[in-house]
Amino acid sequence: MGPSFTPDWRLAIGALFATGCLAILFVAFPSNNLLIAAAIIAVPVFLIAAVSHPELFLVGCAFMPQWKNAWPLNHFASVGDLTLVMLLGLLLGILWRTLRHVGRMERDNLPELFRGQWLVISAYVLFAGAVLASYAYTTAPNYGGVKLARFLLIGTLFLYSGMILVRDEEQFRRIASLFVLAACVTAFQMVFHLQQRAAGEETDITRIGAGWLLGMGILLLLGYPIVRNRRRYLVCVVAALPLLSAGLIASASRGPMVSLAIALVFTMFWFAKRQFATIRVWVAVLLVGSCVASFFYLRHMDPDKYNAKLSEMIALSSGHQGSGSGAKRLDFYSRTMTAIPENLWLGQGIGSWSVFYYGRDTRDYPHNLLLETMFEEGVLGASLFLLFLGLLAIAIRRMLAATDSQYGVLAGLLVYCVSVSMFSGDLDDNRILWLWAGVILAVCRNAYLESRRRSLLKRYQRPMDSPVPALSTARSVFAHPQAIKG
Repeated sequence: MGPSFTPDWRLAIGALFATGCLAILFVAFPSNNLLIAAAIIAVPVFLIAAVSHPELFLVGCAFMPQWKNAWPLNHFASVGDLTLVMLLGLLLGILWRTLRHVGRMERDNLPELFRGQWLVISAYVLFAGAVLASYAYTTAPNYGGVKLARFLLIGTLFLYSGMILVRDEEQFRRIASLFVLAACVTAFQMVFHLQQRAAGEETDITRIGAGWLLGMGILLLLGYPIVRNRRRYLVCVVAALPLLSAGLIASASRGPMVSLAIALVFTMFWFAKRQFATIRVWVAVLLVGSCVASFFYLRHMDPDKYNAKLSEMIALSSGHQGSGSGAKRLDFYSRTMTAIPENLWLGQGIGSWSVFYYGRDTRDYPHNLLLETMFEEGVLGASLFLLFLGLLAIAIRRMLAATDSQYGVLAGLLVYCVSVSMFSGDLDDNRILWLWAGVILAVCRNAYLESRRRSLLKRYQRPMDSPVPALSTARSVFAHPQAIKG
C-alpha cells in the first residue's frame, strides 16, 4: 500500500494546486487587478499549506534556488525572492508545530523531542558559538557577517525543522518522497534546458547546487523504499533513476558525482545492504548505463564543454596539472594549508579567507568546508565541527543497530554531504548538511524512545507463570502513563 492521504494532506495538495493555477494565470495575464486577486487568495492558501504540511516548504527551501530562475517561476522575480517565501512558510509551520508541543496538543511535549540527543545538539551549539565568536576578530566583516547570519538562522532552522517534522516512519517517507520528486523536476529542468543554456552567453555549464541535490535524490531513491508496495517501488526506481542520472550528468558537477560513488558503495554494501540484497546488481547496471548514455547524449549536444570537463577530470585524476576549476581549487587547498599555522588555534575569523587569498572582503572561499573552518575558526572550531560529526556518526550507528539498518540511507546521506563539502561550497552553501543532520537526530530519537518504551513495557509485563500482582501495584503502573514515557 502507498502512503495514505489524510484530510490535512488533501487540503495542502488543494492549496498548492490553487496556488499553481494562480501562478499560471499571473504569467498568462499579468495585470494589477489579477495580481491583487491572486494575493487575496494566495495568502490564506499559503498559511494553510505552511501550518498543515511544513515539509513541503522544507523541501522547497532546498530546491527553490535551482528553480526560481527557470520558467515559469522567473516571472515572479519582481514580486520577491521565492527562497525567502519558502523560508517564511517553513518558519510559520515550525512555529505552529512547536506551539502544539508546548501546549501538549501533540503526543509528546517539547523536551521529549530532544530526548537522547543532547550530546550532539550541545556539540552543534558549541560549534555555532565558536563561529559566532570568530566574528569579533574577522578581517572580512561584510561577507563574514552575512555568512554568520545565514548559518545561524537558516542552518539552525534546518536542523530544528528536521527534528520537529520527523515523528515517525511515515513522515520520514513523506519527506524522502517529496525530495525525490523535487529532484526529478530539477533533473527534467537540467536536461531539457541544456540546449538553450548552451546557446546563451553562459560559458560554464556547471550547476553544482543542482548536482548536490540530484545526488541526494539518487541516494534516497535507491537506499530507502519511498513507496511501501515493492512492485510500485521498483517501477519508481526504473522510471526515475535514468532521469536523475541524466540530470546529474547535465549539471557537470564532478564533486557530487565522486561523492555519490563513494556514498553508494558504503550504502549498498554496509549501511543499507538489506535494502540492496536482491537488487544490487541490476541497480548498479541501470545506474552506470544511465550515466554513460546520458553523458554521450549530452556531449553530442555540447561537445566542447563536456569534453573539456572530462579532460580536466582525467588530467587531475592522473596527477597532471590542469587549467580549469579543479586546478584552481588545488591551489586554494595548498595555500590555505600553508597559512593555517599563522593563526592555528582560533583562526582569522569568519569570512576572512577572501581577504587572505584575494585581498578583498567578498564572497569567496576555499571550496573545502574543513579547510575553511580550520582557517577561519582555527583548531578549536574545526575540532568542534568534527566532534559534531563524530557524535552524529555514533548516534547513527546505534540507530542502525536498533532498527536493523532500516534507515541506512541516512548514514549514506551523511557520508555524501560531508564528502561534497570537501569539494565545493562554504558554511552557508552546505546548509543541506544541517537539514539531514536534523532528520538523522529525529530518527535516532524515535529509535531511542521506542527502545525505552519496549524495555519499560517488558519490565512491567507480567510473566505468564507469575502470580497476579496486587491491585495497588497494577494501578500504580497504568494510572500514571507518564511513568512509561520515562
